[in-house]
Amino acid sequence: MEDDRLSERPLWQALQRYHQENIRGFHMPGHGKGRAFLEWPCDPTLDMTEVPGLDDLHSPDGVIAQAEARAAHAFGAEKTFFLVQGATVGLQALSLAFLREGDEIILPRHSHRSIFGGLVLSGARPSYLPSICEEVTGLPVGTDLSALDSIGKKGTDNVKALLALRPTYWGTVEDLEGWVKKAQAWKKPLWVDEAHGAAFSFSSALPSTALQQGAQAVVQGSHKTLPVLTQGAMLHLGKDGALHSKVCHKKAELVRKALTILQTTSPSYLLLSSLDLARARMEEEGEFLWQKTVERAAFLRHRLNRVKGIYCWGEEVKAYPTVTEWDPTKLLVVLKESYLTGYQLQKLLREKWAIEAELAGPNYLLFLLSPFDHPENDQALLEAFQSLHFFTEGIIERESREVVSRLFHQGQQEGIEVLCTPREAFLASRRLVSFEEALHQISAQFICPYPPGIPLVAPGELITPALWEVVRELRRMGVHWQGAYDGQLHKIAVVDI
Repeated sequence: MEDDRLSERPLWQALQRYHQENIRGFHMPGHGKGRAFLEWPCDPTLDMTEVPGLDDLHSPDGVIAQAEARAAHAFGAEKTFFLVQGATVGLQALSLAFLREGDEIILPRHSHRSIFGGLVLSGARPSYLPSICEEVTGLPVGTDLSALDSIGKKGTDNVKALLALRPTYWGTVEDLEGWVKKAQAWKKPLWVDEAHGAAFSFSSALPSTALQQGAQAVVQGSHKTLPVLTQGAMLHLGKDGALHSKVCHKKAELVRKALTILQTTSPSYLLLSSLDLARARMEEEGEFLWQKTVERAAFLRHRLNRVKGIYCWGEEVKAYPTVTEWDPTKLLVVLKESYLTGYQLQKLLREKWAIEAELAGPNYLLFLLSPFDHPENDQALLEAFQSLHFFTEGIIERESREVVSRLFHQGQQEGIEVLCTPREAFLASRRLVSFEEALHQISAQFICPYPPGIPLVAPGELITPALWEVVRELRRMGVHWQGAYDGQLHKIAVVDI
């Protein structure tokens, strides 16, 4: 008799179970659990390779080149590259193409962990700008640009690029004017991680784009908000005058060369086609689709703000310095009074109401709205929150939530101590120590809650008392960690000095 274990298909079976549970998803990808593809079934027979007539992603001169050119026109770029490994590979390609060991890149400390991979590849040294944090949640909503002045006084010869993050995961959008002025004064390129802003080009109800504000290179995680298969992304080079003609061609060739090293030689044509189809659909229907989604968000925000014990971020987030716009389709629900932690509530919503949030934090939940969501999702979300008080009596985590928020602010104020570059830490000899022993050590790994993927500690940084306390509290709450040697953080990899 055949061993039953040989016929098990654990990953496929898990996907089937998730589908059968009829989960109401308020999370990525942006195609609404495939609803955007109802008119274009993802037929496996279309899963092709580089046969004649289908071009070659690594050396496109046919239909892929045409699709990228149409995308460049739609997004307002001089040159666009299709990516099949997410926004991550776009940021890493920029690093590999334009940064070398000893170079410096200026970036917000709340950047996504993908750029740190680029620093490992290039050997460049990060120069961090402090985060501006929202008072109640501790979430970074913008960047303190005053530090740029002190960097300028020290000299900018080694600075090869500035990298802004716009928008944040939770939808706050910085004005790039301060970034652009410094970049122009120093004659350095401004790159923007616009992973969550791919829809901005197609709706007047959404914020302006980074390309419109003067960025020289922009990376978008198209699958996050557009009807694109997971991992589909784009890298755009801007129309800045310095990027025209021969200069633009040279920069584009450097990017292409880096992507040839970093991207698979067997890209999915289903994925590439979804990028092309999404661009066309957004040009045709984007204004209407996103206007309706913004209206949905306003209705949900109004109704949820009437529920005792919670409130939703709104226009008031623009009161923080540098934050001038926000994406209202990001529904951030803040828990107060005697509610659960966000992690507990995320689990409860899944188990009791089959609702999946995008991410949770100590005292918040994030729900993403897509034009392709199921029409019954919103009512289900409202009914769940209106019933929550029956399930939260006596389960109080307020003190812990406040500790994490306070300590995160403290960690930001104390500053991040970079004792070696991410590349040096990645290649250095390392040893494993207990979590308790990791205090005051140089981290050789990421300590990174995921999502959102913003490292609390990156390789090469000192594990300070304030950050150690934050990690300790988050461990107690059951946070999921990514990029660590040990997913439970019982052991930490540190540089063996």
